Amino acid sequence: MATWQEFIHQNEDRDGVRFSWNVLPASRLEATRMVVPVSCLYTPLKERPDLPPILYDPIICTRGNCRAILNPLCQVDFATKAWICNFCFQRNAFPPHYAGISEQHQPAEIIPQFSTIEYTLQKQTTGPLVFLLVVDTCLDEEDLNALKESLQMSLSLMPPNALIGLITFGKMVNIHELGCEGISKSYVFRGNKDISAKQLQDMLGLGSSARAQPAQQQGRGPMAPQQQEVHNRFLQPVHKCDMDLTDLLGELQTDPWPVAADKRPFRSTGAALSVAISLLECCYPNTGARIMLFVGGPCTQVRIFQMLNKHFWNRFLFIKKNVTQKLHFINSFINKI
Repeated sequence: MATWQEFIHQNEDRDGVRFSWNVLPASRLEATRMVVPVSCLYTPLKERPDLPPILYDPIICTRGNCRAILNPLCQVDFATKAWICNFCFQRNAFPPHYAGISEQHQPAEIIPQFSTIEYTLQKQTTGPLVFLLVVDTCLDEEDLNALKESLQMSLSLMPPNALIGLITFGKMVNIHELGCEGISKSYVFRGNKDISAKQLQDMLGLGSSARAQPAQQQGRGPMAPQQQEVHNRFLQPVHKCDMDLTDLLGELQTDPWPVAADKRPFRSTGAALSVAISLLECCYPNTGARIMLFVGGPCTQVRIFQMLNKHFWNRFLFIKKNVTQKLHFINSFINKI
């Protein structure tokens, strides 16, 4: 018979999951006495060739503040065709298509050896794949050329229907418009000025379509692809703009703004991220997206960062002059993003 430690190791190897605690606290008092919080390491792409195909949606607990999924740790009453949630102890009835289950014919989600399963959802609930490239142009020419080649190659590896956009930044932040024939068009913003989503919405003319979508989708989670207008000047499907974006990446040059010999390049990383987030909030609210930042150094555009760079090599002077009191600006800006 396997020991407790061997049992835990077998579950970790099978499911690709490791918890900081093997037993959860049974009361609030026990939870307050925990020195290490409950946490989990999960391997989402772990290969499980033994998993059966689950071609239906999961069964969810009916309690509104729980929404747990039926699992092998739930108590199942085969006589009344009901199950008890192991998190909130809510009694739930099985749907009609589970009428034939019994102790001899159990669905895969309550079999102990299938503690991890993959569902093939029948209802499309996820939005489109959105990739927003944020590229630093304050790089050396050699590094910038290598980055451009890598990005051009990565376009062929993306799904054809994925949406992609491009933002470049140096001292200024540029939002590039895709799909322009015969001309490269971009909108330029100052790197030392914060742009809110509402201001960006008005400047780029995204108000009408962006306001209509969240009003229709309020409280319903991510929007389905067929309910969205994917034709956008700044976020285009890969199969429609791959050639234009490849040419646009090939034409990128290092930031032309002159820099003194004893100074670092003007790099507006914070403003670029703020503009990227505002653009996604305007175009695809309530939709998951990925901002891919390619940066070659620290942010130097905002005045506080210039002060930090000046005193970086003298930590004692940095503390003595109470420069750390001004770090609240950095914290507030990062928390806002």
